[in-house]
Amino acid sequence: MTEPVKPKRRYASERRLEQAAGTRAAVIAAARTLFVETGWKATTIAAVARAAGVSSETVYAVFSSKEGLLRAVIEASIRRDRPDTPLLEQAGPQGLAAAGDQREVIALFARDIAAVLGSVADLMAVVRTAAETDAEMGALYRGLHEGRRRNLSFAAAALLKHGPLRGGIGEAEATAVLWRLASPELFLLLTRTEGLGAEAYAGWLAETLEAVLVAPRQA
Repeated sequence: MTEPVKPKRRYASERRLEQAAGTRAAVIAAARTLFVETGWKATTIAAVARAAGVSSETVYAVFSSKEGLLRAVIEASIRRDRPDTPLLEQAGPQGLAAAGDQREVIALFARDIAAVLGSVADLMAVVRTAAETDAEMGALYRGLHEGRRRNLSFAAAALLKHGPLRGGIGEAEATAVLWRLASPELFLLLTRTEGLGAEAYAGWLAETLEAVLVAPRQA
């Protein structure tokens, strides 16, 4: 009695999944380059498809639209080397919950957010520029910043877990401070215009957040 050929079918299914994942990654990489180098308006699905070595129909089938593609590129840039893991479930944000005090929370946060911003800030600039003339991009830009605020409340809560903040600052106000100072716009100003490296930016951010949020040490 012979065995069924399920292993071959499983192998074929896994192979298709790997190919699909490879195609998706290639399209996202090509789209990221084009969006950053040529902007929202000049980047077309056809150009992305050519750069990725696939058909335009494939790009539409996977991402539905140019906006859907840009959203996917931004998500991949935020998640970096763990594309299937939401940002707040990754090691950086999760490490905040295990930190020993507020200063450690801030130091860990500054290093991690510097890496995130280094990956995604250029794309946020693309959306911001497009938002000036495109209502849909304006909605996307606002939505991305609202998402940032929601995510950053995680860091504010981690700080408050270790006691009150300077001046009795609450979670909402602490979240607003993080949202403003760790913005992609300010990151680009300090790194591209002023010329700070990522490590120097993280150090500046940690020092600034500590000065604004953390109560002075007892003498």
